[in-house]
Amino acid sequence: MVHIRFFGHAFFKLSFRGKNVLIDPFVGKTNGTIDFSCLETPKVKDSDLKDIDLVLITHEHFDHFDPELIKRIVLENNACLVCHESLVQQLELPKRFVHAISTGEHVSLRGVDIVATDAHHPKAFYPMGYLVSGNGHTVFHAGDTDLLDDFSKIKADVALLPIGGYETMDVVDAIRATKAMKPEIAIPMHYNTFKMIKADPLEFKYKIEKSILKTQPVILKAGQCFKM
Repeated sequence: MVHIRFFGHAFFKLSFRGKNVLIDPFVGKTNGTIDFSCLETPKVKDSDLKDIDLVLITHEHFDHFDPELIKRIVLENNACLVCHESLVQQLELPKRFVHAISTGEHVSLRGVDIVATDAHHPKAFYPMGYLVSGNGHTVFHAGDTDLLDDFSKIKADVALLPIGGYETMDVVDAIRATKAMKPEIAIPMHYNTFKMIKADPLEFKYKIEKSILKTQPVILKAGQCFKM
C-alpha cells in the first residue's frame, strides 16, 4: 500500500508502510515579485513534517527548493536529503544527511528505491524527476518538465504530472504523457498556485476518462490523501 498526500503545487508526501518521503516541500514562500504571489497556499501542518525518512528535491527554483525549510525537516527528523550535487552545496548539511544523485542513477535508502529521471526545464540548472518505489508500488514525480519522448519508458503505478503550462507541460501535453506511460493512476500538480499556471484539472480528468486509456485520473485538493 502507498499513501499519497498532496499539499499543493508540487509538494507531496509518499508513505510506504511507515517510510515517509517528501518531494519538493513548499509552504507558500514567494520570490518577492507580484507575478509569483501565491493564489493558493499549500495546506501543510507541522505534524505533516514529522517522521520523515527522505526528502527529494527536483530542482533549485524557489517553489521547489526552500533551503531553510529543507534543513529544518532534515535535521529534526534525521532524514536523508536526495538531490543534485549543485543543491547540496547550498545547504551546508553534514554529509551523513545527504545523498547526491544525477539522472539515470538508482539508489536504495531507508527501505525506499529511487531513480532520478530526465526533465526538460530550461531555466533550471539540473532539473530531474523521480521514480520512487516501496512496498510493491512505484510513484513517478515528473518535476517541472515539458513533454519528453522518454516518458514512454517510464513504468509507474502512479504518475504525478504538471499541467500548469508555464515552462512545464500543459493539460494537453500531460494527457500525452499519460498516454505514453499508461499508469494506473494519474494525478495533476503544479497548477493554480500562481497566475501564470492557471489550469483546469477537471479538463485533464474529463479527457483522460473519455480516452481509451484505463488510467484513473485523480484530482486532489491541497491536504487530501489518495491510497492504493
